[in-house]
Amino acid sequence: MSAAQGCVRSVSNLKNKMTTMKTIIALLGLCIAACAAPLPTPEQLAWQKLELTMFCHFGVNTFTDREWGEGTEPETVFNPTDLDCRQWVSAAKAAGFKLMILTAKHHDGFCLWPSKFTEHSVKHSPWKHGAGDVVGEFVTACREQGMKVGLYLSPWDRHEKTYGTEAYNDHFCNQLTELLTNYGVIDEVWFDGACGEGPNGKKQVYAWPRYYALIRKLQPHALIAISGPDIRWVGNESGVARVGESSVQTRDGKAVWYPAECDVSIRPGWFYHTSEDGKVKSLAQLMDIYFESVGRNSDLLLNVPPDRRGQFAAPDVARLREFGAAVRNLFTNEIARGTANQLVEFGGERIFNLGNVQEDIAHGERMRAYHIEVRQQGAWRTVARGTIIGQRNLLRLPDITADAARLVVDRSEGDPMVTWSLYRAIPIGAWAKTSGLSLTTGKPAVASNVHGNSTEFGGDKAVDGDRDTRWATSDETRACWLEVDLLKEENLGRLGIAELTPRITRFQLEYRTDPTAPWHVAFAGGKAGTDFHASFPLVKARYVRLNILDASFAPTIWEFDLFPPAPSRK
Repeated sequence: MSAAQGCVRSVSNLKNKMTTMKTIIALLGLCIAACAAPLPTPEQLAWQKLELTMFCHFGVNTFTDREWGEGTEPETVFNPTDLDCRQWVSAAKAAGFKLMILTAKHHDGFCLWPSKFTEHSVKHSPWKHGAGDVVGEFVTACREQGMKVGLYLSPWDRHEKTYGTEAYNDHFCNQLTELLTNYGVIDEVWFDGACGEGPNGKKQVYAWPRYYALIRKLQPHALIAISGPDIRWVGNESGVARVGESSVQTRDGKAVWYPAECDVSIRPGWFYHTSEDGKVKSLAQLMDIYFESVGRNSDLLLNVPPDRRGQFAAPDVARLREFGAAVRNLFTNEIARGTANQLVEFGGERIFNLGNVQEDIAHGERMRAYHIEVRQQGAWRTVARGTIIGQRNLLRLPDITADAARLVVDRSEGDPMVTWSLYRAIPIGAWAKTSGLSLTTGKPAVASNVHGNSTEFGGDKAVDGDRDTRWATSDETRACWLEVDLLKEENLGRLGIAELTPRITRFQLEYRTDPTAPWHVAFAGGKAGTDFHASFPLVKARYVRLNILDASFAPTIWEFDLFPPAPSRK
């Protein structure tokens, strides 16, 4: 039943029961508000379900070893020795990517197709004696393997002489028309907002409404990103979305459906450089990015640049293969599955460490707050909290043993349309550093200082196993401590600290076995940060204290974790 149908039926029932007109009017108001909530277009919905998309930066910069070209590069520098777009698509598809975007023209103005509106293109390249068309080969390779197609056309053009005048908008629309009429269906058109001075010293005023109207006319189902109305930039090039990232944004004073895309390169640069062959992001880094983009209701746009042959380099291909396998393996060992507020019995104790929560976003974003509870030895315990869900929330957890679980809706606008599942997966990246249940989690804690003396920011929030709650201190605080009673003597050998922002500049981990004994130092450190981990020689202790000796500003900590020493690899 749709939200509108449900509203109508509710009103009808109320009328039948002779409920007061005031109540009916109030209910109608709620119904109208719910029905007016932003919803994705069919194209936006399909795009969000892709989750993994790929950028391919390729052009004259590939051959000049630069990131930004000047627009003065001779066309003869572009000469791939063995271009193979099918190899790009095969590597992307094996890693789970569903859409690929090619830089048809970057800021240097060099066109990877034989444009009629400039001489600065592949038609004057020695590659294929000037008869080549990278865009054409890319589109063909994508279609052959069922990959969706996106094209990037840089509005900034450092080669074109009309740049900085109104005539340039005509030029740009001419090139857009070529790309959108000569290559079949295009699924995404990607713009950035780069805007430099033209050769005449003028800065170009881009005719965005004109560009959008042309795209809608020629490719009515194409999505327009990032300087566009359909997909927005998340705000960084690190592949990281905010916790609680929402697809509903305010634009021109109106709430609209405007989902986020997280772009990041697999290498330090966006174009290929031989010197970066040893700097391809590790599997651990890519998995952390996956959780912080796809796992936070955003699509990941990972850039993989072809090399001077015109192929993905071997290190990149190997990493993509590892990444695809790791993502698939996350979801192979399912422990439980349920819907909102549904109690799911496991049929005995099971271990899990990953939560996957999804919303039926075809009906909008309804969830505002939820938590996941598990039953352990007859008692219920909260192990994770969340706010906006959207397409997907992924929750990295320590190993948790329980015999039942439920997702509890704390706040929702309209009936929640949520599914959740729990898995036991192999931790990779930052997750692996804290795999296993922290010995401080759920233990009694007391802090020397709490911001506003509020229970919301108490010391217990740093040991509750929830990365969305925190211990915070008053603004003037620079030195403070957090003491935890482990309830029994434990073997300790690893430490984790997750700050809200890097503020701690000097600290000590202290311990003792008797509450009246002096403190001993197990570990002394300088700066901590948002993801600090360290090992130290084995100590036995019941009482532990994070003693912050100095900080640049009031310390605020998501989690303070302690673990036994890492198991021997012998």
